Amino acid sequence: MVIRLRIFLAAWVSAAVAVFLVLPRTAGAEPGRPRVELKCLSFGTGPMLECLVKVQRRDGTTLNNVQMTLGALMPSMPMAHTIRPVKAAPTGNPGEYKAVLELQMAGVWTVEIDLSGTVRDKVARNLQVTECAGSSRCTAAPAVPGGEASKRHQHSEHHSGKH
Repeated sequence: MVIRLRIFLAAWVSAAVAVFLVLPRTAGAEPGRPRVELKCLSFGTGPMLECLVKVQRRDGTTLNNVQMTLGALMPSMPMAHTIRPVKAAPTGNPGEYKAVLELQMAGVWTVEIDLSGTVRDKVARNLQVTECAGSSRCTAAPAVPGGEASKRHQHSEHHSGKH
């Protein structure tokens, strides 16, 4: 009898934990994962990365009142180049948020977007980030970690001692 009770309790706890682990991704009234669009521009030395994030429900309507942070790491050297998350601010346009990350060097970066509030999710996008000449801004294009671009990243002179 005691063994059956323990088995029943273990099964019940396992089911409760499984439900708990699934809920954060779909919390609230949102069916399925939200659509997350990320567009970033690099500028200045470092470089800086200015990101615009648009968040929508699966049906295409905008998601407002979302709390969001953006962080970044360099997949080729994640222990050496990890950028702490910063809070994204609403731009004033529905479902649109903006944040600026200060990167340590050019190369392939994974930008991590953490959503909370009306919806919970975590999304990651790989971008090829370059330093632009002068005051110009360059589009950070989608990238594949481990591809040719990430194999040839190099520290520039003014960042040689910075990790």
